[in-house]
Amino acid sequence: MDKALNRCAGGFALAACVAILFNTALAWLKDSLPALNGWMASLTGHHWTTHGLFDLAVFFLLGLAFSRAGAADRLGGDVPMKLLAGCTVAAGLGLLLWFLFV
Repeated sequence: MDKALNRCAGGFALAACVAILFNTALAWLKDSLPALNGWMASLTGHHWTTHGLFDLAVFFLLGLAFSRAGAADRLGGDVPMKLLAGCTVAAGLGLLLWFLFV
């Protein structure tokens, strides 16, 4: 496979890990801080729209940065995919527990 494609795929896999965890942390913060929730709603008309735009910005900006830096190459193999799976499970459990108990 093309080395550049591998570099982009790995970089964006790492960016997805960060974006997934960022999404969870932002959901917790918005629920904890009504002022933040209101501010985010004022930016786009709804707090979830702003939330999604922030998630996309984190994903794309970090994906480009990680791809250019070759960050996934340093990890090697299937480590980025394992990290992606682990972050997805951790974030899902974090949101589940948050909404069940808070």
